[in-house]
Amino acid sequence: MPDPDDKIAAPAPSARPQRVGAPPAPAKPPRRRVGRWLAAVVVALLVIAALVVGIVVFANRANQEPTAEELVRASVDTYSKALSAGDLATLRRSTCGPLADYYRTIPDDQFRQVYGASAAAQSIPVVASIDAVQVNEQSAIAQVTAFVPNEPASRSARTLDLQQTPEGWKVCEPPA
Repeated sequence: MPDPDDKIAAPAPSARPQRVGAPPAPAKPPRRRVGRWLAAVVVALLVIAALVVGIVVFANRANQEPTAEELVRASVDTYSKALSAGDLATLRRSTCGPLADYYRTIPDDQFRQVYGASAAAQSIPVVASIDAVQVNEQSAIAQVTAFVPNEPASRSARTLDLQQTPEGWKVCEPPA
């Protein structure tokens, strides 16, 4: 047992860990975020400007009337689809001159027979593409590439003559 007169030394304070090597870099001063905000605002303004320009261009295009060439192409497309489908009513509406006279005067049942025989023989011309359109004041010529289904590899260039009528562009036989 220790003697009460004995003095026990207090434990020595422990040493703190020390760093070895270069001292840490001083903390960077806080960066100003004005540059980032400015860049974000500029980008946002550019995006908004691009959207406005796109909307204006689209709105102007949507309000424009179709060109004569676009109308001629649409008429050729309507005619060729009606011819392929045997749609006599559309053929009557989309043609003029002697061609229209033929479609107007042929009885419906006779047309169905002629169309049925031609469809079975796969001899109804199919327009593969509208390659060129030339529009004059009241007339137009459309150059198309066509083929008949029984010889799909035998494609040829054909021309369709069109006339401007009060009802729109119609496919007609060429003038004599």
